[in-house]
Amino acid sequence: MRYKIFFAAGLALASAGALADYRSDIGYTRLQQDLGATVPDGTGVVVTQVEGTQMVNGQSAWMPNLQDPAFAGKTISNESSAPAGLYSSHATGVGQDFYGIGMSIAPGLTSIAAYGAGDWLGTGYLKTVLPGANDPVPDVSPSRISNNSWIGTAVPFETYVLRRVDWLVETDEILHFVGLNNGDGSTTSTVPLLASAYNVITVGRSDSLHLVSTPALDDIYTTGRTRPDIVDPINSTSSATPHVSAAAALLLETGSANPCPVTDPVSSGGVNRAGVLVCNAQRSEVIKAALMAGADRVTHNSAPNPTNLALYRGTAGNQTANGLDRRYGAGQQNVRNSYWILAGGEQNSTEDGNTGANVTSRGFDYDPGFGGSSGTNSVATYPLPANALPQLLTASLVWNLDIKGPGVDPPGPVGPGFDTTAIRWDLDLALIDVAAGGSTVVSISQSTLENTENLWFTVPANAQYALRVTRKSTFRWDYGLAWQLLNDADADGAHDGQDNCVTVVNGPLLQDAGGLSQLDTNGDGFGNRCDADFNNNGVVDSQDGSLLKAAFGSGAFPDRDLNGNGTVDSQDGALLKSRFGQPPGPSGLAP
Repeated sequence: MRYKIFFAAGLALASAGALADYRSDIGYTRLQQDLGATVPDGTGVVVTQVEGTQMVNGQSAWMPNLQDPAFAGKTISNESSAPAGLYSSHATGVGQDFYGIGMSIAPGLTSIAAYGAGDWLGTGYLKTVLPGANDPVPDVSPSRISNNSWIGTAVPFETYVLRRVDWLVETDEILHFVGLNNGDGSTTSTVPLLASAYNVITVGRSDSLHLVSTPALDDIYTTGRTRPDIVDPINSTSSATPHVSAAAALLLETGSANPCPVTDPVSSGGVNRAGVLVCNAQRSEVIKAALMAGADRVTHNSAPNPTNLALYRGTAGNQTANGLDRRYGAGQQNVRNSYWILAGGEQNSTEDGNTGANVTSRGFDYDPGFGGSSGTNSVATYPLPANALPQLLTASLVWNLDIKGPGVDPPGPVGPGFDTTAIRWDLDLALIDVAAGGSTVVSISQSTLENTENLWFTVPANAQYALRVTRKSTFRWDYGLAWQLLNDADADGAHDGQDNCVTVVNGPLLQDAGGLSQLDTNGDGFGNRCDADFNNNGVVDSQDGSLLKAAFGSGAFPDRDLNGNGTVDSQDGALLKSRFGQPPGPSGLAP
């Protein structure tokens, strides 16, 4: 086996101010405001850091600097026997972003296994050898996250490596985060080894300067699949990857419980090969779905990395069959959204015994045996709550590639053998109109190449819709589904919290940078739109002035009576219109 291993990118340290802005960009600052001292920090989660080789003084280095103050009180084990005192600056930077004190959003991570990538791929962990000749099972590890900020190839057995990684994710529930090649946004023509695996989570940059898609390797690991899965607002995929890994650590801590909550009628959790308890909220499919469903499709980032997502799915060429954008995947990570999706709790489908009228506006489900005995359960329905305002729905369905794995023919002379047979089951995710009898499909994601399906859709006011999962053949398999509904009063595909005119909270009014104001109709600290059409009827008229007057009276207040004539009326609405422009009419934005 020959390995070629290198870094995804270089790293640069961020200032304290830049860190604060970055944390705001990914929703972490607001999560801190929500939770205060109870905000999760990754405590109790065991992780792995895999690094490519960096030459230092003529020697190969891959360990982070154990003397760095960011690693005080942490146990970083030298799994690949690096020479003492030989440290990699790349590994140190990745470690700071992943679990470092003062740098990471998950400083509670204290148990880290550190590997050199070549050793990790080979005898040190993955046990990749000649298939069928000496075929041991990958090592057992208590880790729940493996960060891979490196790019490599393994000639000529790339697909054999991928099958072993995909098997580990499904079997041991170890989340593998993989950095893409930094690049110019073009389709990849090389083999970015782990990024072609199905069950991993691939990470890119919010400026889209990374390679996309997958190369053709065999009939399972095909070309044209969506990569990345998610992006991060930083200018290096080596940093972006541990940022998302750290967010996952917060989610794993959030989903931890002993015993696991009993919600699913079949299983509330289980233990992996290392004896680690994995609740349904911590399943690899659920965490991936929560990250993707919680991601922002519209961004307003801060310096020093102010690049925002360009118009999400704005052209046919950027629209993937599984409901994502070819450049950004599900969009930019938002750990606050993902946290509240998990905090919404596991909620079963109607077919699995959910007797309520509908699920809540945020939540998830893990179905351990979709399809049922002899195919008795081939549809799962999740009725959504109706709302007086339009709401932006983001939903992600995730299932793992099925790898047969060890214990079957043909066994090698050492170990039980490892069957590389892979099956890519096919599921669809649709949004249906319940009021129309449940047969009308409003939006659907139905790729035949992927193992995620995703919806991004503005649900009209008072609509009675439901999510529906269906399978395309007879099988029994597990999946994770995550969803959120956020108010989108102007039905523009950006929820109210993303409408970027809001900068200053001013009582029941929210004041924009130019001094103009808008109604906080939801009471959540955000205005309902970035134009003056407060009742969303498509025009700015006297009715909008009446809404302002009803809310605040007719006194001559500078931030309400915008033209100072003593009343709050349609002329004030016209002034708002002159600043924000004519509002768009409601739209569906179907994937």
